[in-house]
Amino acid sequence: MYIYLLFIHIISAVVAMAAIICYPLIMSSARTVGQAKFALALLEKTAILPKFGGTLLLLTGLALGFLEISLFRELWYVSSIAFFIVILIIFAGLIPSGIKQQLKLLQQTKGDVLPDAYRLNRRRSAWLEGIANLAALISILLMVFKPY
Repeated sequence: MYIYLLFIHIISAVVAMAAIICYPLIMSSARTVGQAKFALALLEKTAILPKFGGTLLLLTGLALGFLEISLFRELWYVSSIAFFIVILIIFAGLIPSGIKQQLKLLQQTKGDVLPDAYRLNRRRSAWLEGIANLAALISILLMVFKPY
């Protein structure tokens, strides 16, 4: 049972982490209102990946811990879960609300020049995405190297 859970855990990590890493890459390429609308619509459609993959990742990680109770005494394991909860909060709650606000700002825009209000809101989202990417990197490092 442990090996099957571990397999699902790794697959869900790939799904969730790939989406998390791609968010800033997709959004950094938008230079016009049309491009930004397309990029935000794409992110809205792919928002299920970090939510589904992340939830499955968290659940399988906890299940692995319940199969091997000693993991709950390992600081690297508990820290990984804490970092991943931060990632889930950002990508399940904060980023989607930012996407909706940015789309609303772009819908009100005439022309193809990105408005300052959009740029400010986008910077906030980029900052959150950076935090999530850093947390993802730390979480992966903790799970691979188990430093403490």
